[in-house]
Amino acid sequence: MEQINGIFEKLFSKTLIVGGILLGILLIWIGSIIAAFATGDALKASSVLYSLGLAAISVFLLSGGLANRNIDKYVRLGMILGGALVLINLVSIQNLF
Repeated sequence: MEQINGIFEKLFSKTLIVGGILLGILLIWIGSIIAAFATGDALKASSVLYSLGLAAISVFLLSGGLANRNIDKYVRLGMILGGALVLINLVSIQNLF
């Protein structure tokens, strides 16, 4: 069990958490830019990019908050709550399309 925890701590280190969140923000930004000027299939593609960005942010926040014990417990709690809110937002957006 300790080996699995070590793997998750390395997999969701502080650097990779920040990188994953930045990647999610970039995908959301690109999806929003495409949606501003798109019609038809491009609008669907922008929705996919936006959803992938939200999914990446929620996965890295939730997993990083649960797996990384090197972060303060209140910061981890905030990461878990933030990831849950983003996940709720993602599920509610999926019902619109």
